[in-house]
Amino acid sequence: MVKKVLTIITLIVILATTLCVPAFAEGTGKSYVYDNNSNATEIPDPYRVKDTIGDLNLNAPTDMCIRGDLLYILDTKPIEGEKNEICQAHIVVVDRNYNLVREFTFMDGEDIYQFKNPTGIWVDKEDTIFIADRDGNRVVMADINGNYLDDFGKPKSDLMTQSSSEYYPTKVLTDDLGIIYVMVENEYRGIVTLNREGDFLGYFGANNVTLSGDVLTNLIWRRFMTEEQLKRIQKILPTEYTNFAVDDSGFIYCTRGATNDMKELVRKINCKSKNVLSNQEKQFGDIGLSPVNGKERKTRFSAISVDDRGFITVLDTTWNRIFQYTSEGYLMYVFGGQGNQNGTFKKPVDVESWGDDLMVLDQEFATLTVFEPTVFGQNVREGEYLYSKGEYTASLEPWQAVKTECMNYLSAYTGIGQALYMQKDYEGAMKNFKLAGDQKSYSAAFQMYRGEAMRNMFTPVMIVVLCLIAVLVVINILKRRGILKQRKLVLDESGKFKYAIHTLFHPIDGYQEMRYNKKYSMRLALVFIFLYFITDVMIALNGGFSFVNTTINNYNIVITFLMDVGTIALFVLANWLMSTFFEGKGRLKEVWIYLCYATMPMIVHNILFVILSNVLTQEEGVFLVYMQIIFMGWMLLMGLFALQGLHMYNFRRNILSIICTVLAMLAALFIVFLMFNLFVQFFSFLETVFTEAMYRIVVGF
Repeated sequence: MVKKVLTIITLIVILATTLCVPAFAEGTGKSYVYDNNSNATEIPDPYRVKDTIGDLNLNAPTDMCIRGDLLYILDTKPIEGEKNEICQAHIVVVDRNYNLVREFTFMDGEDIYQFKNPTGIWVDKEDTIFIADRDGNRVVMADINGNYLDDFGKPKSDLMTQSSSEYYPTKVLTDDLGIIYVMVENEYRGIVTLNREGDFLGYFGANNVTLSGDVLTNLIWRRFMTEEQLKRIQKILPTEYTNFAVDDSGFIYCTRGATNDMKELVRKINCKSKNVLSNQEKQFGDIGLSPVNGKERKTRFSAISVDDRGFITVLDTTWNRIFQYTSEGYLMYVFGGQGNQNGTFKKPVDVESWGDDLMVLDQEFATLTVFEPTVFGQNVREGEYLYSKGEYTASLEPWQAVKTECMNYLSAYTGIGQALYMQKDYEGAMKNFKLAGDQKSYSAAFQMYRGEAMRNMFTPVMIVVLCLIAVLVVINILKRRGILKQRKLVLDESGKFKYAIHTLFHPIDGYQEMRYNKKYSMRLALVFIFLYFITDVMIALNGGFSFVNTTINNYNIVITFLMDVGTIALFVLANWLMSTFFEGKGRLKEVWIYLCYATMPMIVHNILFVILSNVLTQEEGVFLVYMQIIFMGWMLLMGLFALQGLHMYNFRRNILSIICTVLAMLAALFIVFLMFNLFVQFFSFLETVFTEAMYRIVVGF
């Protein structure tokens, strides 16, 4: 009995001890990337927590920078006896092994130098320390031991004095030429540049206004406003920068706050103040975030770092996530998040890259979290690095490893496809490019594959062609001699199909004859509209990948049905209703049949598109565009003459009737939308009433 009690106590102690031991997180478990349809796809963690350092004597850190083999952390501490808005700049220095080397405070002789809100630190190659004191409206210089050297307030310049806003420097850095770059809050004209004496040199990397619907509307309204109204209206200004970094080549990397289109939130600026990132048209940050409490919360980048290989790491303080991009600005993965466990953050303020390691400074916890790449993350980095250098064959091995570990990481297929392309395995390259959704690369590989196939198949194809020509010649000779009798194809007894084909090439005469002779058929009309719908589906599912990137998984056949059949049906109904006002002669059935006949050109177009898109490359795709324009115009002309012949309109009345028909369609769609919205609100009301009634029944009235 005693042994059983001791055994139970021992098990309880072991269980309690196990539960109390903090679990070491290999990663955050929240890593993802976006696919070609902008859907977030879960991936293995690219980084794991290497260490969380909380014994650096930090109080409220705000920024950090790397110089050589040392990491400098800017920390703020209150000064005894001073007011709350006065503080000291406490600098903590850490070595490459993340051990504390030393710590010191900015001093002005024997006294502690007083700051108001130090937010940025930088150490140049001459070991001069720069501190951006936001609320102190200055940039402070000190030697490597923290002894005060100089400070720069708001530069004296006509450009600076024109601004009515306060001077709030938040970040600072220098380049190899000694130019000082100061990021100023609420400064939309760009980064302020100074020389070593603090003289104003100009603005660097000015932003442009993002043209959106609201901006365009405001620009139009401003043309009709008085001077007093223009003074009161809100100015249209570019989005300001939030942070920056510099690489060994002298490029300045900047982050911007959230914009309407979320483009160019990360910029790589050269010496001419131009953004040279390849990815300028795609959205940065998270895509399609759901509103929180009815408020849209977009990604807001507040810190940026660039490592030795050119990978760009940015910190999002909206959701406390880390985004890592390639040197060209293409997303690699997202990880991190809000929380208290390893790998998540409470209030991150800065991120830095040190070799392959990433460091995130958390102001709330006063900790430094160090990440190191996982096997998956290391393979992705290696593959992307070799791929960016054009070493496609060398990148094959890491990309194969990435694909093995995560089959939905699309960049791996692109890398493998490029490697196979360089090895002249064009068929394998096409397969991988298709899996990656890379249409441009697929088209290039297909062009090479098509050339090889044509060379290999030339002889057998020519033999088949010559045989067919010989057979046709023999058949023609036999027909001329009367040995073979010619049979006339009759599709139906009344010749209605013949009339349909006649309208295809002679729409004006054909539709008039078809009306007078009653040579139209509802069955044929249904066949034509069905073929129009089916061939449209064939384009989506069987069109060449160089032009159509649709799969069975992301294709919705209902939308195609509504766009094809639904649009024509709505037009038919609206046109028939309008015909009563314009004294049209056509009946509803006839309008439907005539317009279904008018879809014949697009049926031919769709079939040709499916065939040609599978044998043409993107460079030859202009032929498909011209073909679409021709057949679309053909269909519209057939519809135009069909309505004119059916309703017995003149040309002017026919055009006016069609315009009114389109307006009636828009009105009908608007009413349907209102009714749908009304039904949604009504059912929501019923649900609320039911929930409230059930609650009252449970708790009592």
